[in-house]
Amino acid sequence: MPKTLPDALLLFSCTMARYDARLFDAILEWLQINGRFNSVPRIKRMLKEESFAGEPVLLAMASATSTSENEARWVRMKRAGPKARRRGAPLFFSKKGTPLPVVREPDPNFARYGFVRDRFKARDVAESFRPELPSNLLLRLRALLGVNARCEIFQFLLLNGHGSPRAMARDCYYYPATISKALAEMSQSGFVVSRTEGRHRFYSLVPQTWEDLLLGNGSDMEWIVWPRLFSALEQIWIFLDEPKLGGQSGLAQSSALRRILKRSVASQLNRSGSNIMFGDESAHPAEALIPFFIDQVRGLLDRAFGPS
Repeated sequence: MPKTLPDALLLFSCTMARYDARLFDAILEWLQINGRFNSVPRIKRMLKEESFAGEPVLLAMASATSTSENEARWVRMKRAGPKARRRGAPLFFSKKGTPLPVVREPDPNFARYGFVRDRFKARDVAESFRPELPSNLLLRLRALLGVNARCEIFQFLLLNGHGSPRAMARDCYYYPATISKALAEMSQSGFVVSRTEGRHRFYSLVPQTWEDLLLGNGSDMEWIVWPRLFSALEQIWIFLDEPKLGGQSGLAQSSALRRILKRSVASQLNRSGSNIMFGDESAHPAEALIPFFIDQVRGLLDRAFGPS
């Protein structure tokens, strides 16, 4: 059952949770309860900038979880989203990658977006997010301040110490003008201070004013740009899930892997703050790239999600 599902994790789950129907439906329940704390404008920028593959699934999920309270948050995204597929595609797959059949009544919400699955039925496994968990910091801030750019600014400054408006806009997926305006207003509160170095202005929180309150003593939270990390992992998964991959030679597999790393994956991982660096792939010629890649991804998953 998902404990926290901020924007980037939701996009990642639109691809990965299709291999676990029970998890997928737990996410739908979570969205029915907590979906008002997701930022639709920020999700749209993540989709555009990081090329997540699950937008059609996201639109179906929004349709299936709409309530009178959160309908307005999703309606613009649904109108602007891709058209429904002409023929139904299976929503769920087994761990082996085979489509799971519909055994009862198809779900009409997902059918409108081109997917076939059994009608969704809540199992009462989700609950309101728990504010005492450090991982729910962003959701706590959104509950306190509203779903807006100031929440990401707070989180960025808490975990990074300081930053420029440009860096915050880039890593938080807001327009630079939005971040600059919010910072200018926040600095008038006395809780956010700024300094100028050359042509650049940097902002920070007044020391110890917020750290103890929001993070608690001994917190080891790190700043990670989750959209870049999850988009890279999604692309790796789609690559590994390709049915033809298993029948190729090791040399052909390493060549295909090198192409996706060069295209975007290595850059996204390097810029995610996850401390994984692929460096120059030419240092691992031919099939030597495969074991190096496996070791790097295992280390990344252990750091991001804990040892398996």
